[in-house]
Formats: sequence, structure tokens, C-alpha cells
Amino acid sequence: MSEIPRFLTYKGIPVWRHAQIIQWAAQIISAFLVVFLVAWFFINIGNAIADRNIPFGFSFLDREYQTPIGEHFIPYESSDSFRYALVVAASNTLLVAIIGVVLATILGIFMGVARLSGNWLVSKLALIYVEFFRNVPLLVQLLFWFFIILVLPPVREGYVFGGQLYINNAGISAPGPIPGSLGAVLTWVVLVAAAAAVGVMAHRKLTRRETETGKPSYPLLTGIAIVFVVGVLSWIVVSVISEAPFTISSPEPQGRFGRIHGGITVRAGLLVLLVGLVIYTSAFIAEIVRAGIQSVRRGQIEAARALGLSGTDTLRHVTFPQALRLIIPPLISQCLNLTKNSSLGGAVGYTDMTNVAITMTQTAPAVSIFILIMLVYLAMSLTWSLIGNLYNRYVGFTGV
Repeated sequence: MSEIPRFLTYKGIPVWRHAQIIQWAAQIISAFLVVFLVAWFFINIGNAIADRNIPFGFSFLDREYQTPIGEHFIPYESSDSFRYALVVAASNTLLVAIIGVVLATILGIFMGVARLSGNWLVSKLALIYVEFFRNVPLLVQLLFWFFIILVLPPVREGYVFGGQLYINNAGISAPGPIPGSLGAVLTWVVLVAAAAAVGVMAHRKLTRRETETGKPSYPLLTGIAIVFVVGVLSWIVVSVISEAPFTISSPEPQGRFGRIHGGITVRAGLLVLLVGLVIYTSAFIAEIVRAGIQSVRRGQIEAARALGLSGTDTLRHVTFPQALRLIIPPLISQCLNLTKNSSLGGAVGYTDMTNVAITMTQTAPAVSIFILIMLVYLAMSLTWSLIGNLYNRYVGFTGV
């Protein structure tokens, strides 16, 4: 039998029999096929667009949008460009995503723990909550809350509590902070951020000490106290040197229609969208939390109770830290779902990114606009995935 040429072997093994070479070849061929299929797909889309004379391109981004955006949290005028209007719409969606994820996570954890409560009534009420809200379509829930808001009285006849809280079918208005000069705000925010960093370090140190010695050190209260004290003192100092970082503005009806100015107003569309998203998503998060807690071995809980830990301390120090490893991955998926589900905001009158994009298609290429919208949603989803995976890695290494 003739000897195999050296260039056809790797570490003395023929290349067609070497497992590592076969894996490399399979990966290279797979990558080539993926690139080929993606290129083929987009080339065909481009040809179809050209054949049908469908408007395409991104030159419209520099044109004036000339359309009002009903609700915006950064300055906006109708004379601004399409590009800036998309930024404003994206900020609306991002606001809903961040607030919604935080509130849904808190409510979901609470409901998940309630599902495992020893109290029969609490457990069954949590079960009804989860099974009802996660099995009713989100759009149906949004429309339900929307019509609940609609039955409230109009602005001029709305409910007023203490002359400071206004509730009507346009939304909820309450006293809120108005920023002062940029320098005062930035100075105070930087000082509070530094205090928060010190509070986190103190929390970690006291938690470690509590674990090692078994003596209560109140790490959470200490961390909060540090931030609170520094925040108050820095507020006083900044106010004396310059001006108050924020002043409190009270809502007040003005004009013949009684429109409310001042304070903070959460408009009906935003309120309905947040309530619907938070309740719907929290029902799924509750089941994730319940499953994660029940995955911890019973012996761990019995050992903690044998050491004298209460049920709350057992959950805080033993059960929940171990359950986090299983909770975080599906929790990330729910954060992504909430962000993407916010695209239903147009159904309840909230000017989210998708709603603005639909309006833009009247004067700009629809294909180009929705390519941009898909990229923005993709960026948001990947950001949530990155944050969640980093925290999951941290939990996995530290066991926190």
C-alpha cells in the first residue's frame, strides 16, 4: 500500500479521517452557505424592488418630517428631520421598555413567590392572576384597559384629589420635578452616582461580613442610607452655591378646555400600554420564578431552617440565589418580548416607534423605514441579551 503524502495528513492522520479537520471543513462550508443564502435573498429583494419601481433609499432622512408626534419626551418640532423624528419615536419605545421591564420583573417576582406561599388564599389568588393574564392575548388586554380609561370623565370634569392629583380620560397628572440649570443638575447627579457606588461597595462588604459572622449587618439599609444622606447633603450644597437641581411643579388646568399644564402627566396611551405590558409579562415571569425556586433541592431549604433561618431569610440567602441561575435566561426572553410587544402601542394611541413609522410611510419609502425600525428593535433586543448574559455570568461565578 502506497504511503499517503505528508500534505494530506494532519498530525499523522489523513485529513479526511481527522475529526478536527472535518469539523473545520463543516464550519467553513456552513458559513459559506449562510453567506450565499443571505446574499441571494437580499439580491432578489433588490431586484424585485427595482423591477416594480418601489421607492427605496435613505435620502429622505434629511428632509423635514412636517408631522407632529403626539407624545415625546425629548424636544421635538414638526420642522425636524425624519432622522430626528425616528430618534424621538425610538426614545418613546425605549422609555416603555425600560420602565416596563423593571415593573414587570418586580411584580413577576412577587407573584412567583406568592404562588409558593403557605397561605392558601394568597397562593390561589396568585394562581388565578397568572393563569388569567398569561392566557388572554395582549392586544385584548390593551383594548380592555384602553376602554376602562375612556369611561373616565373628560379633562374639565375629571377627578381632583387635594388640588394636586388629576385623573381623567386624558391621563394622570401629579406634581413632579422640573430640572434647573444644566450645571446644577449634572453636579447633583454625579454626586448621587458616586454615593450609589459607595453604597454598593458597603452593601457587598456588609453582606460578606454577615455571611462570615452570622451577625446582622443590615447591608441593604446601610447602602440606601448612604445614598439618601449624600443625596440630601449634596442637594443643599448645590442649592446654596448655584440653584436647586430640581423644583417641584404642580399641575394646574388652564384655558377654556381646562388642559392641564405643569407637573408630570402620564398620558392615557402610555398608561394603558405600560399597565397592559407589565401585567401580561409579569404573569410569565411569575411562572419562571416559581419554577426556579422549586428547582432548588428540598434539602437546602431544610438545612437552612434547621440552622434557625426564617422563611424570608431562607428565600433571600439560600433559595433565591441558587434559583437565579435558572431564572435569568428565560427572564431575558421576557424582557425581549416586552420590548417587542411595545410595538402594539399604536392600538391604544401611544406614539411608539412602529406607530410613527407607519405614519412616515405616507411620504417616505416604506421598505427603507421598516428596515431601520427592524434594526432598532434588533439593537434593543441585543442590548437586553447582553445585560442579562453578563448578569447571568456574574451570578454563575459569584453565586449571589
